[in-house]
Amino acid sequence: MGFLRSLSLISSIKVPLKLPARELSRCLSFITFMLFFVSTFSLGAIIVYRSGQLLQGNPISVDNDFLTVDSPFGKVQISKNEVSCIIFDETLTSLDNPSELNLGGRKIEGYLMEMKSGTIRFRTWFGQVIVRDLKNVAYVGFVEKPLPQLSRQGPINIEITVANRFTVNLVSGEMYSGVSLKLVEDYIVLTDPSKNEFYFRNTAVEDVYIPSDQARGYDLVITKTGKKLYGIVNLLSNQLYQITGIWGTEVVPVDSVAFTTCKAKPDETSIDPLTSALQSLEYDKDGIATTGAKTPLTVDGKKIQTIKIYDKEITDPRTGIVFVYVPGGTFKMGADKSWGNVEDDEMPSREVYVSGFYISKYPITVKQYLDFLRAAQLPVGTSVSNGRFILPVSLDFLGQKINVSYTAQKGALNFPITGVNWKSANLFCNWAGYQLPTEAQWEKAARGRDGRRYPWGNTEVKRHNNGKLDYNVNEFENTDVSPYGVVNTYGFPIEFCRDYYDKDAYKRLPNENPFNASGTMVVGRVGTLSGRITDRIPISPDEERQDFTFRVVIPADKVNEIFQTPLKNKFIGATLFTVNDAIKREYKLRSEGLYVAFVEKGSPAESAGLKTGDVITTVDGKTVKTLDELSKILSNKRIRETLKLTVDRSGNRVNLTVRLGEWSF
Repeated sequence: MGFLRSLSLISSIKVPLKLPARELSRCLSFITFMLFFVSTFSLGAIIVYRSGQLLQGNPISVDNDFLTVDSPFGKVQISKNEVSCIIFDETLTSLDNPSELNLGGRKIEGYLMEMKSGTIRFRTWFGQVIVRDLKNVAYVGFVEKPLPQLSRQGPINIEITVANRFTVNLVSGEMYSGVSLKLVEDYIVLTDPSKNEFYFRNTAVEDVYIPSDQARGYDLVITKTGKKLYGIVNLLSNQLYQITGIWGTEVVPVDSVAFTTCKAKPDETSIDPLTSALQSLEYDKDGIATTGAKTPLTVDGKKIQTIKIYDKEITDPRTGIVFVYVPGGTFKMGADKSWGNVEDDEMPSREVYVSGFYISKYPITVKQYLDFLRAAQLPVGTSVSNGRFILPVSLDFLGQKINVSYTAQKGALNFPITGVNWKSANLFCNWAGYQLPTEAQWEKAARGRDGRRYPWGNTEVKRHNNGKLDYNVNEFENTDVSPYGVVNTYGFPIEFCRDYYDKDAYKRLPNENPFNASGTMVVGRVGTLSGRITDRIPISPDEERQDFTFRVVIPADKVNEIFQTPLKNKFIGATLFTVNDAIKREYKLRSEGLYVAFVEKGSPAESAGLKTGDVITTVDGKTVKTLDELSKILSNKRIRETLKLTVDRSGNRVNLTVRLGEWSF
């Protein structure tokens, strides 16, 4: 009983994270003494709560939500969001930054993501650290924080060293050393003598030093900027060198190379037909250039006469949504029988043609959907889903609660929007001139042309969102990414498509731009539920689910037209009431007109300088006393036209100009 009372006392001690060093030292000295007292029970770490409370025990695992600790009282589960850090070194006399890892005395900024089987996975600005030897860990922090986004300019620099260690220098100036180096997906992975692994994003690495015995057979390329690259050098074309090594692959233009030991040199006398044709282009008009070609140009053995060039990635200036281009052409749609356990509704596998289109690189975010809810001009009586993390903003006006806007948690703005139904996703599309992708568009964007099982190919499953609801949409852009750069189609959330569901759709729909336009259920698509990108999921168009989201498409030839078309926004973006006797008494008004009860942030009203408490007395020189009178004036207006207002502001006359429908997001 004395032992349990001692442990209970220790676990109830509360230490603020920012105590003076002397007091904190005393607290931790006491903890060290108590740990020594109970050392026979193998309590290997101190868990520090964000509240300052302490608990001794052996950390067993950390997942997306909980830290599990083996304590003298049994297994304890603690919400991950309540933990500040875990201290493994009992000799520490002060608590360090709860947003870093102390590995062998080296402090690495970031936060713990996962722990299991005695292994820690730690997120940091350059990628991840996987710690396999906890004896080297003094402490590890749990508190997430914004990490710097640093990237290398130009190609990586590769050097040869006589040392028997690999060294990686980062763009931040940090240096890491290890005994082995390999490439895993898009990461350069360095392993230290304790078998801890450092996953560096390629773009975060400035220099890599390779032992000379590991660089046998490598050639040297020196760029005009002084960068060195040792690797196997191939001449991809007269314009490009490809350099490949255990550190990865770089492609550099031939005209940027000052020197190379590679024997394959560009043949300036040999120019391929496409290069020859491009070099003789002449501008016609309206973005069109023409030429004559001596040698016929062919693609897949077919003669071509017109080449269209589209930007690979574009951003809609109205909404901020990033789109990537998916070329028109055929692709293999449907499941491969050899995968086993495929559903009948995914068959038969067939060649399908889709016209070129742009698709949003990421699912629509909470921020983008919030902008739609705040600004969209929806028909009266339209029912629309709020979505997860979005709440209505209420105004208490003359004793009544009135919903006037929407707001969202700041930390969730870059999460994919979930908790909306298919009908609301279509309302979002109608607002901006987009469409939901057809199943054929979605599948081609997700897997490319060659019938692969996963977006990245047919190899083993890469890191993806296997169930986590809350994540930034770009979190998986180095792993769950398709040949066209579409991010997170394999992992959750499930995504709405435009098609209605029909289990026999693949058997009866045409092979060119197939689309099923009728039915009672609609289609959702995701890969992780079944382990293949061809899975089809029926759902009611009215159902709001926390594991569903959506992305949008635009026909390639209509991008400029749509981007130049105004969003279907509310004209003014303010909540107005006709001034009556009750409003006059409550707000001590003298003027007749329209009382401004609320002005939406980013709205045309706010941009024009309209303020809560103003009374609009005239519009375009006409006296207005009711909302019907304002509506009649607005019925003859279009978005981007102007509206002249005269307002009474605390007895002063103020003239304002509203540019209708132009919101800033």
